[in-house]
Amino acid sequence: MVRKLLSLALSLMSILLPTANAFAPSALLTQRQKTFLTPRSVTLAQSSAPFTDATTPVVQVDSNGKVFSPGSIVAIAATSTPVKAYQVPKAAFGTFDPQTRQFTPQDSGNVTRGTSCLVLPEGLRGEVMKVYDVNEWDRTHPILVKFTEGSDREGEGAFGIPKTFIMHFDAHEIIVVD
Repeated sequence: MVRKLLSLALSLMSILLPTANAFAPSALLTQRQKTFLTPRSVTLAQSSAPFTDATTPVVQVDSNGKVFSPGSIVAIAATSTPVKAYQVPKAAFGTFDPQTRQFTPQDSGNVTRGTSCLVLPEGLRGEVMKVYDVNEWDRTHPILVKFTEGSDREGEGAFGIPKTFIMHFDAHEIIVVD
């Protein structure tokens, strides 16, 4: 039985690997080079961002062309669907009243996945903590923003943030204001 299996394996190897030197390092290197020959910049049909050389960091910019950098102040941009923060303390679940800009806590009688979050209003401000290089880190939302408890800015039109939290954003969800 063992001899038959060994014989079968050897015959398959002779069919699949025509040269006796198939496992030589030069043969593997040549095959590897042939397999991985690709252009340095490839663009996907569905994506607007091209793949770039891994040594060149991808710069994240907002819809106005301003670059996101650590320490800059950003605001939630106008989007077609509301931006929701799910990874916040329970005390921060709720929405903001559009007229008074005050926080309205979640209704304890109607708790669902859709309401167990903080709905971020357009214009809410936070500080950029870090901008990840998408070539180095596989981030779908590469901009890390911190929202601090209390008033998000001085003067009129400020939102009262109920709890401090940190959230990742994509460039189309926020804009640079400072």
